[in-house]
Amino acid sequence: MLDQLRGRNLAHVGCTIGLVAGLLLGLIAALIVIQVMQNLSAVNVATVLWIGATVALGALGYFVGGRVSRRLWGEKPGDS
Repeated sequence: MLDQLRGRNLAHVGCTIGLVAGLLLGLIAALIVIQVMQNLSAVNVATVLWIGATVALGALGYFVGGRVSRRLWGEKPGDS
């Protein structure tokens, strides 16, 4: 399997996995916040939490995927 991935940048794969995880975990956390707070501002807090988790895990996945690519395949000359 690693031979099939050789030479490819895994940052976009990591980003996709991070976004999916962020959407799911953010939604679960948002539902918990709504159940605990049970007032009008709970929806606003839950929305910010959901979007924040999605963006944060997507960015983390992109960063980690890029680092894994460089670690597995080595940096090319001129890359920084």
